[in-house]
Amino acid sequence: MIYFLLITAFMVSIDSFTCGFSLALQSKKKLPIILGIALTVFIMCLITNYSTILLSNVITERTASLGGLILIAVGVYNLIKKDKKHTNVNGNFLQILTTGFAVGLDGAFANLSLSLMGINAFYVPVIIAIMHAGMIALGITLSQTPAIKKLAKIEFLPPLILITLGAYKLLGLFI
Repeated sequence: MIYFLLITAFMVSIDSFTCGFSLALQSKKKLPIILGIALTVFIMCLITNYSTILLSNVITERTASLGGLILIAVGVYNLIKKDKKHTNVNGNFLQILTTGFAVGLDGAFANLSLSLMGINAFYVPVIIAIMHAGMIALGITLSQTPAIKKLAKIEFLPPLILITLGAYKLLGLFI
């Protein structure tokens, strides 16, 4: 199951990579922004994780299949959403919070999905938040390389992988 968690965390943090590109162009103080966004994502994931634990007596194997449906929904949402770039961040607390919410929303729902699948642990929100922070930092670092500009054209790949992971989880329910 750890591979499932790592792949999911990576896929939902791709937006943070794009955010890192825009941060590289706009702000001089990058570390507080990275930490603020990562903390926002962590708190969102922690809330969804422990909400699922509180509802654990209601969750059955059949309702656990909702985890796969949520992954598919997150993938479809990311596939069709129009504004993937978060360019309005310059260090303001409210802007950091808003950007953290925007890039972390799919992470929180993916965390909910993983919780419904039975992966309920403190390390899930930690891994998702660290992956977001790492992707922002990587986006900042690599924003000037020409090779990365070619990869930016493959925007449909991360959502497609999330949809595939969700379908795989749903398929496991019927096999």
